[in-house]
Formats: sequence, C-alpha cells, structure tokens
Amino acid sequence: MSVRLTLVIAALALTVSAAWADHGGPLRTGGWSPMTAALVFGGLALLAGMLVVVIVTLLSRRDRSSS
Repeated sequence: MSVRLTLVIAALALTVSAAWADHGGPLRTGGWSPMTAALVFGGLALLAGMLVVVIVTLLSRRDRSSS
C-alpha cells in the first residue's frame, strides 16, 4: 500500500502543469506606486473603521420612550 501511494504521488507530482500565478514573466503588470497603494489602502481602512462605527451605533441604539 505504501509503495503504491508513493508511486501515485510521484506520478501526480510529475504531471502537474505550470501554475498561472505571478512568476515575473512577460504577463506581469507593473504594479502601483507606493503613494497610490498607501492612499488606496488608507482609504479602505478608513471606510472599514466608519463601517464598524455605524454598525456599533445601530446595534447599541436604545429606544427613546417618553416616560
């Protein structure tokens, strides 16, 4: 059983095709400048923070009953 499993794993490892990930080949894009990345991700962090504040405010709101 162990030898058969080893042979199956070896056969799979040898027949695996190339991954279509970013390996720095001719299809690679240039990327963002550091300033652009900082502005985009800073804006996303600010948006996430505002969303948390809105959700907490809505969940912790009490009914205002006139007593």
